[in-house]
Amino acid sequence: MAADGDQELRAQLDRIATFEAGIRPNVVNRALQWLGPKKPFIAVYRRIGPKLDPWLTKVTGGDINKLYGFPACVLTTTGARSGRPRPSPLFYVRDGDTFAVVGTNFGTEKHPAWTGNLLATPRAELTVGPETIAVEAELADDAAFARIWPKLAAVYPGYDTYLERLEGTRTPRLFILTPVSG
Repeated sequence: MAADGDQELRAQLDRIATFEAGIRPNVVNRALQWLGPKKPFIAVYRRIGPKLDPWLTKVTGGDINKLYGFPACVLTTTGARSGRPRPSPLFYVRDGDTFAVVGTNFGTEKHPAWTGNLLATPRAELTVGPETIAVEAELADDAAFARIWPKLAAVYPGYDTYLERLEGTRTPRLFILTPVSG
């Protein structure tokens, strides 16, 4: 990696950290914290969320963080079959300079498509607020999963409900996204 690329990446990560410092819980956040684990909400949002979140991302200019009051990103993977860019709005947590995202698919038996895309092509783009960075994805091992899962559940309690629903069927794919230059 070139030194200039490393410096630019460091500057981008610093700008993301500054942006994240401005994310504040709000009324939508409190409602989602309360509703998120509830089965009726899951049943409804599972159907409307995949359409609503991209629309909200578009109308907020990519800044759904302020609307939700959660750390949210858009992860753009490469379609495993199509080869086309596939943007997915997701909640995330930071783990040092890395980012972690999880594919729960609302606790249903199938893994979300974006996780299969990352397994096929680990290189992706992560957009947080105004910054887009290149990342390399790695499927978390058991130790990383155990360390990061509580952070994700603290951001969005619905994740624990999804994990309970999945018990005995599948383990959600949790990815660690490491920023890379260029």
